[in-house]
Amino acid sequence: MTRAREWMKRVAGLFHKGRRDADLEEELAAHLELLVEQNVERGMTPEEARRAARIALGGREQIKEAVHEQRGLPMLESLWQNVRFGLRMLRKNPGFTCVAILTLALGIGANAAIFSVVDAVVLRALPYNNPDRLVLVKERIPTFNFPAMTVCAADVPVFQQENRTFEALSAFRFRQADFSGRHEPRRVNADRVNANLFSLLGVHPILGREFTPEEDRPQSRVAMLSYSMWLDQFDGNPDAIGQTVELDRESYTVIGVLPAGFDFPLPGMNQGKPADLFVPMGFTPEEMSDVGDNFSFSLLGRMRAGVTIAAANADVDSIVAKITETYPPQYRTSIQLRAVALPLRQEILGGVQTPLFLLFGAVGFVLLIACANVANLLLARATNRQKEFAVRLALGAGRMRLARQLLSESILLAGLGTVAGLGLGAWITPVLAGLLPTNIPRIHPIEFNWAVVVFTSALAVFAAIAFGVAPALSASRTGLSAAMKESGHSAGNGRRHRTLRLTLATIEVALCVVLLAGTALLVASLVHVLDTQPGFEPQHVLTASLYLPPAQYRNDVQVRHFYAALLERLMQLPGVTAAGASTDLPIEGGWDHVFTAEGKDVAAHHSLPFAFHSIILGNYLQTMGIRLLQGRYFNDDDTITRPPVLIVSESLAKRYWPHGSALGKRLKWGPAASSDPWMTIVGVVSDVKQRALDTATLPHTYEPYEQHRGAPNSLNVAIRTRKDPASAATLLRAAVWGLDRQLAVAQLRTMDEVISESMSVRRFNLSLMGVFTVLAMALAIIGIYGVMGYSVAERTHEIGIRIALGATRGYVMAGVIMEAMVIAMSGIGIGLCGTVAVARVLSGLLYGISATDPMTLVIVCLTILGASLAASYIPARRAMAVDPMVALRHE
Repeated sequence: MTRAREWMKRVAGLFHKGRRDADLEEELAAHLELLVEQNVERGMTPEEARRAARIALGGREQIKEAVHEQRGLPMLESLWQNVRFGLRMLRKNPGFTCVAILTLALGIGANAAIFSVVDAVVLRALPYNNPDRLVLVKERIPTFNFPAMTVCAADVPVFQQENRTFEALSAFRFRQADFSGRHEPRRVNADRVNANLFSLLGVHPILGREFTPEEDRPQSRVAMLSYSMWLDQFDGNPDAIGQTVELDRESYTVIGVLPAGFDFPLPGMNQGKPADLFVPMGFTPEEMSDVGDNFSFSLLGRMRAGVTIAAANADVDSIVAKITETYPPQYRTSIQLRAVALPLRQEILGGVQTPLFLLFGAVGFVLLIACANVANLLLARATNRQKEFAVRLALGAGRMRLARQLLSESILLAGLGTVAGLGLGAWITPVLAGLLPTNIPRIHPIEFNWAVVVFTSALAVFAAIAFGVAPALSASRTGLSAAMKESGHSAGNGRRHRTLRLTLATIEVALCVVLLAGTALLVASLVHVLDTQPGFEPQHVLTASLYLPPAQYRNDVQVRHFYAALLERLMQLPGVTAAGASTDLPIEGGWDHVFTAEGKDVAAHHSLPFAFHSIILGNYLQTMGIRLLQGRYFNDDDTITRPPVLIVSESLAKRYWPHGSALGKRLKWGPAASSDPWMTIVGVVSDVKQRALDTATLPHTYEPYEQHRGAPNSLNVAIRTRKDPASAATLLRAAVWGLDRQLAVAQLRTMDEVISESMSVRRFNLSLMGVFTVLAMALAIIGIYGVMGYSVAERTHEIGIRIALGATRGYVMAGVIMEAMVIAMSGIGIGLCGTVAVARVLSGLLYGISATDPMTLVIVCLTILGASLAASYIPARRAMAVDPMVALRHE
């Protein structure tokens, strides 16, 4: 209690300070007069008595300070004094203050913006109930030689019923449907989900209700809307519940609206983009009969409390062993099904963490360079204030008091820079969010929230320490005698400051080298990607996605008739030279098949091979510009009544028939024991990229549309035009609507746009790295310019003496430039070591080039040297122009 009362008195001492000081002044005056009277009584003269009294009393200011320490909070008062003095000093030097604040604002604002993305995507937990217990259950077939995949429909109920480690398991699958009945027909993502999905995730509708188990059947016609779909189609009207919408021309009743911010599925869940609405899963009899085939359904599970991922893996693997026992005997040996449970967070974020953290590290380098620049400014300013520090030391100020004063000024600068940086970051964040590629999951809204503010405040503290400690410590070592002389700034303190400035400039260059090397490698990698041949000719090709609803197109005859009529119409459009259709597109490969090549020993390859597969119609290969290397294209004779034929890619042909022609050879789907028919190869075409240009090219097979059992309702139509393909978009849409006005024409785009979209992540990384590198380069050049300019100004007297003693002006200029080159070379050496250290991180983002590519690093070094030379040129010219007489009179 005594200590608490003491603290309360000290806090109270902070208030009414003026009145307390006046009372103390009166008390000291009265005490002085009492001492004077006592001295007079002892026989002193009044003058002697007053002098002796003052000596006996001591310094009045020291007494006041001691009393303040007893009554108040001296540290707080001292801090307030330092802040007020610091504000006066910053106001007195507006140029220095503006440059320092702007430099810090750039570094802190960029960091805050990137952190807002990293926080929303990586750092915060998934927006589901107890997300650490969520896993994706996947199946894999070791003999098929590809990674874990989604689950086939027949296996889902078995996992749900037989497991011992999960509270619940729920399947979901991507589905697109034509949405009509309210506005113009459009294609939407209407994902199929088990009824328990939303309760498993811990998400509940804000309006209406969830699906019931009874509704989880094929003929259920109910739907739940996403929040954005509700706003878009119903303007946020609560009366949406109970209304009907048309999906593929079938009526569905809206029973619920999901909350804002709920996006499902997310990238990494293997089911495409987030859904616009949800419908019950309702496995069809055809899907349930696909035993050991059609692995297309994602299976999400919530582990029981206390269950480890290892236990969950053992559980699903034991279940899949029972599933395999139900397969026909000829499949059990070849398939050897296995299962694995993978943490959901790992699956969602596995591919995006490295690029985001790389960008976060890059923008951190920018902040370090900014701090080094401000530290150099403060060091230069501290050198000019040597006399001020010496006077304050002579008047009794402690060295730590000086250091605290300079640190207070640094904190003020950091605070002002943070405020400006927050404004800049708040402006940059929405722009950055708009530029994010679609494969980066929007787990949380990317916004400027309190977490970003706290992070930015922490950056401010770091920045204040980073650029404030060195000047403060240096100033606290000020020598009185040297500083009081006119040439004091050239003495030991000046040399120490100069060494610090050169060191900081070297660090700036080193950081800049690492950033520039990373950006140069990404640029070189992008050049390699752009030089990669996709295997087709994307110029002048326009594509669109169509889906014929089964409610209207009930049999294969109707489906085939529609697409045949459409291709005939497309070929009649002005400027169209070829037209065709396919189940997928290059760069966006969809289906893949495991196959057996006749006469080839599977055991020799230890696994069944697989290839991407397309079902094509019309002159699709010619439309895409996929070259025929051997044999023929499909023709009108390749119908369902003729023996099945196939066209294969060059890589597949060379792998299985390296010493002869693949024409006439046969393939079949699945293992040799499967009931699928053998197909004869009638053509070999060039390899085509099935994924982005920077991924491996895999084997590909093509099947004629007319020979496929069951005509696929969904096809991508393509036309090749003589002019700009985008100009034919209206004509293509009109051709479709001329046959069916209710059909949605989706994903209308050119193949050039398809390729561009596939490189969006690479372009995004490169764009941001480029911006950060340009900013870092600018700061580094300014830093070198500032160091060299101040060095010349500081050595004006020395330069004048050298010129007076016969040194040529060219020699003086060369000396300044060489000093800058020493800084640059030292920074390059350190930076190259840093580049090698981060090579492992960079290597995963590069294509066709090594992270330590010598040519790229040489170009980086030459660029840094050139920039350093340019930064030192003006100070060197200024040194060369020094007048010896003026310089000798300078001090």
